[in-house]
Amino acid sequence: MKRSNGELKGMARQMLLGRYQVPMLAMLLGSLIPSLFLLPFNYLCSDRNTIAMQAVLYYLAYFIITLIELLLNSGVKRIHLMIARGQTARVSDMFWVIKNRPDRILIGGFLFTLISWIPMIPSFVFEAMPPEGLSDVSVLAIAELLSLAGLVIGFLITLPLYFIFWIYVDDPDIDTRDAFRRSISLMRGTKWRLCVMQLSFVGWTILGAMSFGIGFLWILPYTDQAFTNFYLELKQEFDVKVEFSEAAQEYMPN
Repeated sequence: MKRSNGELKGMARQMLLGRYQVPMLAMLLGSLIPSLFLLPFNYLCSDRNTIAMQAVLYYLAYFIITLIELLLNSGVKRIHLMIARGQTARVSDMFWVIKNRPDRILIGGFLFTLISWIPMIPSFVFEAMPPEGLSDVSVLAIAELLSLAGLVIGFLITLPLYFIFWIYVDDPDIDTRDAFRRSISLMRGTKWRLCVMQLSFVGWTILGAMSFGIGFLWILPYTDQAFTNFYLELKQEFDVKVEFSEAAQEYMPN
């Protein structure tokens, strides 16, 4: 049975009824833990007289903490997979990735970021070495256009790789190359549908911003669950029986 984006989002709301606490707390920990680790290093660069060694330490710490954040966010995806499958999820499940070949996620994240930034190289080069005879305004305008084009191209290039982190936490034995291949295979003929799903959350994002960020406590678990459902739908895995709360039964699609 092929489900529409609206049905997958509806299922996400049903799955989270009465179960928001775990993914919400996991999401908060995934954001707060890296921020707390980075806090002392932010102090290093808070002084205008920051020396080169301090700056190097800051960027090195930022890189390492970004990797930690990537691992924790992948763990949050595992929680959403468990919820979608009707399994009992705990906050501690987000740390599963640290014990199960985290190198795969780190390598995959590095390659994903590298691929997405390659189209930005022309913008960096142009801004660093602008042609002679152009005004500062012209250089800035062209650099911005190149940057925008790079972002769009990077998005399109990495779109087929969107589900690699779900694949990593879903299959503890898969290696980086096979994870990339499987994501590309799943995304064949589905890229536009995924873009439509992403655009459908723009209104929710605006609402979250208008609530001074408080609304994201509910919005982000909802979006993560919806995209997890999208992934499982591509795998044709929704033949499994998921137990929803009684309050959700009346909203179940026919």
